[in-house]
Amino acid sequence: MNKSTLYWLCQFFGWGIYILFSIGMMYVFAGIQNMNLDSLLLQLIIGACLLIFSHFFRWYIKKNGWAQLSLKSLVPKLILGVIFVSFLSQSFIHFLIYFVLPLKGIIPFNWINFIGYVGSVSIVMASWSTLYFAYQSIQRNRRGEIEKLELTTALQEAELAILKNQINPHFLFNALNNIRSLILSDPEQARNMVTHISELLRYSIQFNASEKVTLGQEIAIVKDYLQLESIQFANRLSYSFEIDDKSLDIKIPPMAIQLLVENAIKHGVSQMTAGGNILIKSVLENDHLRIEVCNNGQLKEKSKREGIGLKNLIERLKILFGHFAELKVENSSENTVTASLKIPLS
Repeated sequence: MNKSTLYWLCQFFGWGIYILFSIGMMYVFAGIQNMNLDSLLLQLIIGACLLIFSHFFRWYIKKNGWAQLSLKSLVPKLILGVIFVSFLSQSFIHFLIYFVLPLKGIIPFNWINFIGYVGSVSIVMASWSTLYFAYQSIQRNRRGEIEKLELTTALQEAELAILKNQINPHFLFNALNNIRSLILSDPEQARNMVTHISELLRYSIQFNASEKVTLGQEIAIVKDYLQLESIQFANRLSYSFEIDDKSLDIKIPPMAIQLLVENAIKHGVSQMTAGGNILIKSVLENDHLRIEVCNNGQLKEKSKREGIGLKNLIERLKILFGHFAELKVENSSENTVTASLKIPLS
């Protein structure tokens, strides 16, 4: 329903209630014996005229921008406007019932009654104005909230895009380093690495504009990444997956697991002479998905500070899921570090 239709529905309904109320008061104070066709017609004329004059009053209010005025500036204008409109409407009503459509049983015109009518209509018009400006105030506050939410969403989207653009060059640099180390010593493996990195880049470009990807898509690209790293680390890196099939369609931030795996290799496996193992697993728990990346090693005090990649991931989680998502990196045993990512299911 558009605003114009809603406005006219409210106008006809409100002034219709006023007409019925006036007829009811006439019945209570004058009795049924004094009610006739002319007295009912009088109430219809009054109600119709007040509807018309209130509409023109609204037109004047909108034309002069009264809805944007402060309360201090609005109240004096509104009081004068209500009195003026009430005077004009009563003048027009009296002109109709005394000269255009003379009604039987109407008491002769006198100024005291006229002023009394103006005063009573002023109260009615003041009530109409109060309801009108209360509605305008509610609508203005609602528009302000909507604009605020739209601005917040736009800022979050811009921030999310910046965070993604910070992650992608970081990942690309590491992947190219791996290829460089094998180009001369093992061209066949280098070609295999190029194949894997092309898949990684395709994934990065394809989902760069996406807020979320499925866990299955992310796992596929993590396998490509681990293939690249296992070629470089040879027998020093092994990895395994324990993925719940029911979790494969759940949406997560793109490059999230890849970042955790990269972090595990950089700060865990690569620091150990004998290398190590990486375990990636997913578990559905009540209302959330828990993803764990476990690797051999121990967090040292000086390395417990979050790097750029992890900080960016935390910010992305905050934007996408609020406080319902969390990321923890901690020593899970004497020789194991676990990065645990919690994603809400809805």
